[in-house]
Amino acid sequence: MKIAFALYDYYPFGGLQEDCLATALATAERGHEVTVITRTWKGAKPDEITICLLGKQGWSNTSRNDHYFRDLAAVKATHKFDGMIAFNRIPMADIYFAADPCFRERTKFWPWWRKLGKRYRYYAALESSVFSGNHTPQTLVLTDRETDAFHQHYGTPNEQFHLLTPGVKQISQLSEEESLQKREVLRRELGTTPAATVALFVGSGFRIKGLDRALQALRANHSEVEDLEFWVIGNGKQAPYQSLAKKTAISVRFFGGRDDVDRFYNAADFLLHPAYSESAGKVLLEALTHGLPVLTTDTCGYAPHISRAVAGAVIESPFSQHTLNQTVKNFIQSPEQRRTMRQNALAYAAAEDLYSCHTKAAELIESILASR
Repeated sequence: MKIAFALYDYYPFGGLQEDCLATALATAERGHEVTVITRTWKGAKPDEITICLLGKQGWSNTSRNDHYFRDLAAVKATHKFDGMIAFNRIPMADIYFAADPCFRERTKFWPWWRKLGKRYRYYAALESSVFSGNHTPQTLVLTDRETDAFHQHYGTPNEQFHLLTPGVKQISQLSEEESLQKREVLRRELGTTPAATVALFVGSGFRIKGLDRALQALRANHSEVEDLEFWVIGNGKQAPYQSLAKKTAISVRFFGGRDDVDRFYNAADFLLHPAYSESAGKVLLEALTHGLPVLTTDTCGYAPHISRAVAGAVIESPFSQHTLNQTVKNFIQSPEQRRTMRQNALAYAAAEDLYSCHTKAAELIESILASR
């Protein structure tokens, strides 16, 4: 089949973008002709798929989206695809991969005046046009919570949704000696002492991932341990957070997006991910596969895995900064507890299927389009 994949922009290290590329490649491996239609593409272009660049037009995000929809419709009409899979809320798709949380659910507690703004009204109407129209797409979801949210807000039948397994990279577990060696190598490269306690943050889009919350929690605990560091991995606007970082009285280091993030998982002491909203949160499971304890919020779709693995802590809603501060304090002061969490994380990662998301997604795409 000729299958189109649609997303606004592709760039490395974005969770949605990684899901799109991995699913496109898995679909191509099944013998299908895959074209990714996007405005911009940053990074290597795989030979297995065709990339169609439409460019960015317009002065605002909303106008750029509308230009993209128009150009996408023209490409779709010209190429006669057997089906189209969207990774953003895009009208005219046959299948929607819900990598982002339901917009109406995520914003339901916004104050009324904020919902009068152009941005809210645009994205609420866009999501409604996708899920309330005559052509509701089959939807691939990462957690049951997303099915419940879309059903609650739009009445979409449950049979429209297909739950995917997680899809992190499966790695070979290291021996204690190998793990310690990798930890020491990176710390030596970075000038971090072996005894330092290192909190790690991984994620592009610092605001929604709760970097401000993390920095406030570390600032509240800067005196709890002699040598405390915070490593930040990911792409985002650093300036507002660098000024906040200076107030923490600890070493805060921004490394940008990295293709060697595995080394940082191995060298840190715990992952700090107090996100405001995240439909899944693949970094939580990546941390588990490396035996890294996780401190996160229940607004992340994959947070239940942390609880089931007994490999960290989950801050419940409504969010309390004080609770986060105290939990960070417990993590910092409890190396023995972190060691137990590490063993639990590795055992869970070995026993559970955290890896087959994109293969399963490709199978579902093939099945759904073939049955039309």
